[in-house]
Amino acid sequence: MAVKIFRSVWFLSVLAVLFVLLYQYASWPLEVVIGQGEVNFISLSKDNFFYAAMALLAFVNVTVYMVRNFAKKSEEFQAWFYGFIAVINFFLVIALSFISLFNSNEDFRFGQIGFIIYGSLILVFSWIVGGLLYWAVRKRLQPS
Repeated sequence: MAVKIFRSVWFLSVLAVLFVLLYQYASWPLEVVIGQGEVNFISLSKDNFFYAAMALLAFVNVTVYMVRNFAKKSEEFQAWFYGFIAVINFFLVIALSFISLFNSNEDFRFGQIGFIIYGSLILVFSWIVGGLLYWAVRKRLQPS
């Protein structure tokens, strides 16, 4: 049952990140700034950034199918991994939104959004640690 729930959450997260990527693609300038170097900005063309983001999204979400084939017996691991990829997709939505905000013409203090980015990273790491703790406790409580 948990596998079906997490699979649904994962699928909805894929749709959400695709929607965000396509929606923000329309608002990006021809050169998308993705970082700030010491002297100048690091940028990619709009199309190159879009295809790089699509490739990253495809790679991350195809791992679900690869892991599912390797872990057929462990439904708990499959459920955890579906949730993990959904959390990664949530982080990608936050990162794409930040890049879109950085490239907009709005006057915004970017220091105030840092907690959202760090919060999504904390969510990713807490999902990993939670899974490890779950399996450590489960293994300890199993009768020998």
